[in-house]
Amino acid sequence: MAPMTATIATATPAIEHCRLLPERRPEWPSGAQSAYRGVLDELDAWCRNNDAPRGLNSWIAEEAVRRSA
Repeated sequence: MAPMTATIATATPAIEHCRLLPERRPEWPSGAQSAYRGVLDELDAWCRNNDAPRGLNSWIAEEAVRRSA
């Protein structure tokens, strides 16, 4: 049985084709910023209606947009 080897060259094409948002939110394209604001508004509204804390809403909204990008 031949030894299995992996190189960075074989793994790189999958990474290059992946679309990533910039690290800083102000640098996001307008569509991503709009989606973020929409998710954040919905989370904040739900929290207000259910008397729940909003401390993590920004992080949750950002993760939702990043995972859907």
